[in-house]
Amino acid sequence: MKYVFFFLAPLFTLSAQSTIEHQSQIWYGYYVSYPINNQWYVQGEVHTRHFVDPLIHHQNAFRAHVHRTIGDRWDFSAGTALFLNTPNDPRSTNRLTIPEYRPHVDIAYRHNWHSIRIDHRFRSEMRFNRETNVSRTELLDAVSFNNYRLRYRIQALVPLFKSIQGKVNTEILLNAGQENPANTLDQHRIFAGLSIPLRDNLTVDVGYLHAFQQRPNLNYYDRSILSIMVYHRL
Repeated sequence: MKYVFFFLAPLFTLSAQSTIEHQSQIWYGYYVSYPINNQWYVQGEVHTRHFVDPLIHHQNAFRAHVHRTIGDRWDFSAGTALFLNTPNDPRSTNRLTIPEYRPHVDIAYRHNWHSIRIDHRFRSEMRFNRETNVSRTELLDAVSFNNYRLRYRIQALVPLFKSIQGKVNTEILLNAGQENPANTLDQHRIFAGLSIPLRDNLTVDVGYLHAFQQRPNLNYYDRSILSIMVYHRL
C-alpha cells in the first residue's frame, strides 16, 4: 500500500535505512453542530482511537470551532483542539498520556461536478505539547511549541443508492517549523467509505482510512484504520 505514495517522493526521505512499521487501528468520532443563524454555526468533536493488535488505547481528542459561511460554497472557521496522546508503540509499558493543544483555522470550498459534490479544505494548525521529564514518565508544568502543520484535503461525495453516498478523500499534511527540517511530509491519508443517513439530522460514515506517516526520525508508520464517524446536526 505504501507504493501509493511514491508520487510524493520529493517530500519524503525514504532510504534503505528507513523502517516502516505496520499498524492497525480503529477510529471513532462524534461531530455535533448547532446553527446560530443562517451564516454562523458552532461544531464540537469527540474522538477516541485504539490499536487492534494488541487491543490498547491510543488517543482521545476534543475539538471545538465556530464557522462563518458565505453563500452556499464558502466556509471559514477557527477553533482549538485538545489531544491526549499515549505512545505510538502499542507494546510500550510506559503509557503516559501527554496533552497536545492545537489551535487552527480552516477555509473550505465546495462545488458540484455533475452529480458529484467536491469539497476542498485548507487547514493551518499550531501544535503545542506538555513537556515531560527525560524518561517521559512524568508531566511537567511547561508547554512547548512543536510545529506548524498545513493540511489540504479534497473530497468527493458520490450518490449511490437512495440517500446513501460514497465518500472518498485524500489529505496531505505538511510540517513547518519542525525540529528536523527533513521531516516535511507529516502524513498522507486516503479514505474510502459510505455516508449513511440514519435520520434527517444524523449521518454515520464508515470506511477504510490508510495513513502513511513520516516520523521525526524519518522512519514511517503505515496504518490501516477502520473509521466510524457520526455527524449530528441539532
